[in-house]
This record gives sequence, structure tokens and C-alpha cells, in this order.
Amino acid sequence: MAELGKAGNPPNPAAVLREPSRLAAVDAVRAVDELTTDAFARSVGLAVRLLDTRMALISLAGADRQFIRGGIGRAVPRHGEQERVDWGFCSEVVESGRPLVIDDVRNDSARRSDLAVAATGMRAYLGVPLLLEELSIGALYVIDTRPRVWDTEQRCALEQLGASVMSEIRLRLDAAEHGRLYEQAAAAAVVEHRRSQQLQDLARSSLRINAAPSLEYALQTVTEEARSLVGTHQSVTSMTTNLRWAQAINAVSLSDKYGEYRFFDAPPVGEGIYVLVCKENRPMRMTQDELEAHPAWRGFGSYAAVHPPMRGWLAVPLIATDGRNLGLIQLSDKKDGSDFTADDEAILVQLSQLASASIEKAAALENQYEIARTLQSSLLPQQLPEHSAVSAASRYLPAAPRAGVGGDWFDVIGLSGARVALVVGDVVGHGIHAAAAMGRLRTAVRTLADVDPTPEELLTRLDDLVSRQCAESGVDDGADPAGGGAVDVGTTCLYAVYDPVTGRCSLASAGHPAPVIVAPDGSADFLDLPSGPPLGVGGVPFETVEMEVPEGCLLAFYTDGLVESRQRDLEAGMEELREALTEPCDSLEALCDHVVKTLLPDPPTDDAALLLVRPHGLDETRVVTWDIAAEPAEVARIRARTARLLAAWGLEEIGFVTELVVSELVTNAIRYGQPPIQMRLIYDRTIICEVSDASSTAPHLHQARIFDEGGRGLMLVARLTQRWGTRHARDGKTIWCEQALPAEGLPVEGLPMEGLLAEGLLLDDLLPPDAQQ
Repeated sequence: MAELGKAGNPPNPAAVLREPSRLAAVDAVRAVDELTTDAFARSVGLAVRLLDTRMALISLAGADRQFIRGGIGRAVPRHGEQERVDWGFCSEVVESGRPLVIDDVRNDSARRSDLAVAATGMRAYLGVPLLLEELSIGALYVIDTRPRVWDTEQRCALEQLGASVMSEIRLRLDAAEHGRLYEQAAAAAVVEHRRSQQLQDLARSSLRINAAPSLEYALQTVTEEARSLVGTHQSVTSMTTNLRWAQAINAVSLSDKYGEYRFFDAPPVGEGIYVLVCKENRPMRMTQDELEAHPAWRGFGSYAAVHPPMRGWLAVPLIATDGRNLGLIQLSDKKDGSDFTADDEAILVQLSQLASASIEKAAALENQYEIARTLQSSLLPQQLPEHSAVSAASRYLPAAPRAGVGGDWFDVIGLSGARVALVVGDVVGHGIHAAAAMGRLRTAVRTLADVDPTPEELLTRLDDLVSRQCAESGVDDGADPAGGGAVDVGTTCLYAVYDPVTGRCSLASAGHPAPVIVAPDGSADFLDLPSGPPLGVGGVPFETVEMEVPEGCLLAFYTDGLVESRQRDLEAGMEELREALTEPCDSLEALCDHVVKTLLPDPPTDDAALLLVRPHGLDETRVVTWDIAAEPAEVARIRARTARLLAAWGLEEIGFVTELVVSELVTNAIRYGQPPIQMRLIYDRTIICEVSDASSTAPHLHQARIFDEGGRGLMLVARLTQRWGTRHARDGKTIWCEQALPAEGLPVEGLPMEGLLAEGLLLDDLLPPDAQQ
């Protein structure tokens, strides 16, 4: 007969069966079926032999059914079949948590109608609960087709067998739990490793993006890194300015799977789901079906037949530091075929945050670079002026945007006496500051060149200017000179003056590399030129070197950006330049291209300037020099000689004006100058008249009063010539003027005589001295 439960209120059967922790224990055992099957089968086999029965079962009790996990006997349910929870009295054993003993079921009117009785031919029954952590999860029971009395020893044996099998089950569960925990740990380790790798890749991507030399390169790097980090076949980055999609800059990265679409280019039209991402500044992640069902999706329009297919979509915005949208990064078609996950979105958001700062910075730098480049370009000579004294060609290569435009410059300046000044310089620093400083220096050099100082004098004045600017801008006190546009200490400059009459060149350097001279036979070497200190150092004098330049020679002026780089030191670069200049070329332009291509095969990291000059001597027959006696009567003789010389040159048409100019200059030298007096006439692109004397007193132009007897000579010279001026030498000065040739000048009969008279120039100023007498 069955044992009674404990004293007191009997437990609620339904509550026991549906208790969550008990059901969880049942599910845990069922979850490791493959680990427990042999243990359950072995236990029922032992129970049959131990208790001498023909049938034995192990069943696990759920809330409303039981699960057979071991059975012996032809009438018992097969393994895994689900039966009613009350079949075979399993629910009673589980509810009570105690053994159930039935000696003869026919004597128990309440139980003899159980379906299991008829199904198995049961007469006797002995069942014990299976306990897992004190929770009754099922029953181990034996069935006999004969009535029998179960003694205490048999019941204890079955209980011990049940406890033994549950001990083994616990071990199996622990092993399964350990395995599960190990798998979780392994999976977590894989995820952690992947995340760690992604973070490393993200850091590497950030370095690559920050190192991008231009905005275009930065966008392309972002696109490639996004596709690599998430693992997709497609990636596109679009940068817009205030959502102006017509001006969008697009970068595309495709795997080999989409190789046929590599050159596909569809400009954005400013509508659809891409614009939605940028307007709302939030990420969007969708499957392909969700993407096509989204109300903002516009499809591919007229490009549908040729547009690359899309498989899933993930897009994140690029956001500036002030919250403005810069564009977006979008990915499609994961390589593993899966949909985009939250982790994919998170890593792409991190990349976009890093990329946004870099792109914004690159855009700002590129904008500054363009401003500086435009400024630099506007300040440099747009084309070199033509001079009979030299043929020249030049090249200027600005540094890459990341480095910024520098302050390299060059110039060719026409001087009096058919001479030419050749200038090359390098301002310290990069950007708008360097370009502006370069412009100031170039203007200063041109201004100083007008007064015709020697090269060393010009550099000395330029050095004073730089020192004064540095002091005024506070550079010596550690202030940032960029705010004031001052020229930094360390700026270099080389100034040379070539005289085609003498065929000699005077040079002085302020810390600048020496020029190269290429002889007529093609050999090249560097000029032995004292380097001198850079501008702004002060206190150290500069030195002028004068040298003869044979006809057919070539002079090469350059900045250090042409010969020095990270991959090549200055000496090696200068040697390469020397060798490149020996290459025979048809023209100076071709030689410029050859030198630049040889020395700068890649975009330079610093500005580079190159100026090639081929000097030309002036024909001796076109230069005449006369010594003049300090006597008034000498004026008429000089005028007569001038007329004969102009006739020999075929320039009778401008003879009258030239004689007037010569008269005034010679008369002034005799009246106000000091001997020796000398006059030189040069027939070049203009007629140049120079009168020199030993006095250092400079004349000046002024307006004579109506009754003044003199003071109108320089006024007359200024009105009748194109240019005039004064240059000083160590001993005295030279007054010079340039008069246009007949084809370019004013015909004699067209001289504005009435105007000159109206301005107060008396008739005696226009008459020759002998006529005045």
C-alpha cells in the first residue's frame, strides 16, 4: 500500500508539479539527454536484476506530461515518448517526494483504473523519487505482473539506486555546465579578440586617416578602412557642404566581387534615404527588404540597370565638431552573408567620429592651402619678363596640402643700364603666413633694387628689415609671428646682378645654397660663393663676389626644397642637380622639366623653386663711352657726337629728342657734379643714356617757377623719356634714362612742345647751348 504523506495539510499537487525551480531542473536534465541516456538505461537494467522484475522505468515529470528516459519491458513506453503526467503513478511520487509502494493494485480501488495498469498488466509497483538539489524531478519505478510484498530492503535498494543515478546525473550536469561555461568563455574570448582586433584596426585606421596628405586621400582612406573593419564588399563615403549634394565628394571602395562596377559613377541627387541620414544625423541599419520597404528609399532611378546591387545597408553620418553634417559612410553586402549587427554599427560609429575630425581638419587645411597657394601664385611672377640680357625659365612646385604652401620665391628684375637682377629666396615656415611674408620680401627686394644698391648692400638692408619685423612681432619673446605676418629669422636669399655690357655678374648670399654654373662645354659646378648668415641674424656682414660669365653659360638658382627631402640629404640632392643640369636639352623650358622630373618624381614635402638663366652679352658696337671735360662748351660737342652715333645706328628719327636729353644730363653734370665726368650710350631694347660724375649728391625733380632761369632739366628728361633714375657707386653717382626706339616711341614731329611751354619750360631749355649763346 502507499505510504502516507507528512502530518498536516497535504501539498497541492498542481503547485508542486508547476513549481518553476523544479521545472527548470527537469529542463536542465532534458537538455543534456545525450549525456544521461546511458546512465538512465544502466539504472533501469540494474533495477530489473536487483528486484527480479520484468519492467522498470525512469520518467521525468513536467507540468502536465512526463518524459520517458529509460525503460525495460515490452509494455513500457519507448524512450522519449511523452505520456500524461499521472500515467504510472509518476505524478504521485513527484508530488509527495517519497517512495510509492503497491503490493497489489487490484486491492486499491483508486489506482487500479490507471491506464498504466491496463497497458502493462501491472499488479505490483514500487517507485522512488529522483531528487536533484532536493527537487523531485521524476521517478524510478519497477513493475511486476504478479502481486508481491515489497520489503524494506528492496525499497532501500531502489532508493539507493535512484540516488546513485542522480549522483551520476549531477556529475553529467556539472560537466555539461562546465562545457557550456567553457564554450561561453571561448565564444566571449573570440568576441573579445575580435573587438580587440577591431580596436587595434580602428587605431591603425585613425593613424592612416590623420596621415592622409589631402582631403581626397582622407576620404578614400576612410572608405577603405570602413569596408575592412566591418568586412563588407561595398563602401561609399560622401562628403557634402551644407547638404549640397551637387557638390558632394564621393569615395568608393569595392571588393573583387564587384570588380565590374569599379568605374561606375552616379552623382548623388540630394534626395532619398541617404539625405535622411545626413539631415537627422543618426545611424541607420536595415536588411535589404527593410531598406526597399522604407518610405525614404528612392531606388536607383535611371541607373537601376547598371548600379551595383545592394545586400543590406548600414550608414552612419559624419558630424563636425559644431554639429554640422559633413556627409556619411555607407556599407553594403557583408562578406559572411549575414545582416549588419549592432556591433557593426558601433564600430562604424567610432570610425565616423574619428574620421569626422580628420576630414574636418583636412578640409580646413586644404582650404587654407588653396588660399595660401593662390596667394603664393599671385605674388610670384606670372611669366618672366623678357630681357635682352638673359633668357630665363622657371618652375615652382608647391608642397603637398598636408605640409602647406611655403615661402619660396624667385624674380627677374630689370635694372638700369640693361642690367638684370636675379633673385631667389626661401621664407621659413608654411601656409598663409609664409606666403604673405614671401610677398613682403619680394616687394622689399623690388623696392630696394630700384635704388640700385650692390648685392651686399641690398641684403644688408633686407636683413635690417627682417630683424625689425621680428622685433616688432615679438618673435624674440617667444610670440607666434604668424599673427603679424612677420618674416621669420632663418629666411634665406640670394641676389645677383648681371651686366651684359661687361659680361660680369655680382652675387651675394644670405644663407642660400650656391647657384650652379654650366659651362658652354656642358660641365657643371657650384659657384664658390660665401654663404653668409640667413636674414634676421644681424651683426654679420655680407660679401659680394664678382665673376665673369662667358657667353653660352647657364646659371641655375634654386631653393632647398628641390634638392633636400626625407629620403635624400642636401649634398646628395645638390649632386643630382648638378648632374641633371648637364643633360643636353633643346630649350631652357625642357631643361626645367628634366630637372624637376629627375629630382622630384613624387609630390614634394616642401616648396621647390628653380630659375634657369642664360646670360647674353651686349654687342660691343652698341655701347659707346665718352669722357667729358668739365667745360660748358663740351655740351655742343657731345650733342654732335650723339647725332652722328644715332645716324650710324639708324636712329635719326629720335635724334632731336636724344640730343635734348643728352644736353640736359651733361649740362647738369658739368654745373653741379664733380669730375671725372663720363657718358655712356647703350643701344638695347631702348636707348639708354648714362652720365656719371664723382659727386655723391643726388638730383631731385621739382617744379620750377615761371621766371626761374634753371631747374627744368630733369623735368624735361622725365617728360621725354620712359624711365629715369639715379644709382650710386662707391665714387660718385650715375644719372640714367631710357628712351623708346622709334617703332615704340613718339615721332619727333609729335612732341608736345606747346604743353612743355605751357608747363613753364622756357624756350632756351629746348635750344642747343650754342644757339643760346
